[in-house]
Amino acid sequence: MKNNPANEMAKVTSLGYRVILASPWYLDHLTVGEDWKKYYMYEPANFNGTAEQKALLIGGEACLWGEYVDATNVTPRLWPRASAVAERLWSQETVNDVDAATPRLHQHRCRMVQRGIPAEPLHPSYCAFDWRNKK
Repeated sequence: MKNNPANEMAKVTSLGYRVILASPWYLDHLTVGEDWKKYYMYEPANFNGTAEQKALLIGGEACLWGEYVDATNVTPRLWPRASAVAERLWSQETVNDVDAATPRLHQHRCRMVQRGIPAEPLHPSYCAFDWRNKK
């Protein structure tokens, strides 16, 4: 990221603006392996600001676009990365244990697969239901 999101949050909220944070969660910035963890670990309220400034953080969003994303790969790239972002946004700051999140997100991924959504694996694993056999 060109700008540090924590520095930008402190700057923008010090001016009294409400903020929806997106820059840490650009899901088209792929890496090899379990890259969902970096999205899960980013705590949006972890910036140098007062309680009043932190109250101006009203939400966040995961973004996915790019020249290497189209209808053939958008769904697997989106999920389960967006699930990691969602859990981060709805959870308290103290809920930040990747090891504890892994089984929850794996189970959620398998529910998506069972519903016919071709979500990528979080890690080397499998779901008992094969999405191709959905009837």
